[in-house]
Amino acid sequence: IIQFPLIGAWAYLVTKLIPGEDVSIEYKPKHLDVHFIEQSPSIAIGQAKEEILRMGALSVQGLETTYAYLKTNLKKDADLGYQIEDALNNLDQKITDYLVKISSQPLSVQDSNRHNILMDTVRDVERIGDHFENIIELVDYKEVNRLFLTEDAIKDVSEMFELTIETVSISLEALDTSNVELAKKVSEQENVIDKMERQFRKNHILRVNQGTCSGQAGIVFVDILSNLERIGDHASNIAETVLGKRI
Repeated sequence: IIQFPLIGAWAYLVTKLIPGEDVSIEYKPKHLDVHFIEQSPSIAIGQAKEEILRMGALSVQGLETTYAYLKTNLKKDADLGYQIEDALNNLDQKITDYLVKISSQPLSVQDSNRHNILMDTVRDVERIGDHFENIIELVDYKEVNRLFLTEDAIKDVSEMFELTIETVSISLEALDTSNVELAKKVSEQENVIDKMERQFRKNHILRVNQGTCSGQAGIVFVDILSNLERIGDHASNIAETVLGKRI
């Protein structure tokens, strides 16, 4: 009771001594103007693309946050990752609804192709969110059960994580700019990600046989690799739209 009058002062002091940064994730779409759907479906498709690119930027942020959580085990990173995944789910629903409304309008062949590409792309971006959420849950499991990855395992998964983040970023840039060379680079890097998963699985088996890695920790490691490989697949899908393979 004596300290009640001091609560405000204590809160101020703690804030100054331990500064933090509140991160606010914007859940609402910013580009989906319904007036364009009837007035100009072509412009509406462009608006949908802008929102998907914004959604894609969020997915990259989610991947970076998930990678930070893997390295730091800080709960704030996990919480932010879950927030971003929720935002991606919301944007997926809003963008998909917007695209469905556009499909009720008469579209040129070119706009119809653009529309189909965006319907596929929004699903790929949303799935990236599902996979990094899986990884967050795997790290949660590792922490709760006090499992430890070896230095070699951490080195392997870090290498694959960094390449995966870069590949997703390049795929979105390729989509934004219709850059064929960037799209080809994504396909090349996705092949490297596939090879990494196979090689790093073999490395894991060797560590288990040598007794340097526990079975439970190994399962977490392999599942993280699997999710990263799937994220690479979705990045490749996005790039293929630029290369004309999904039109």
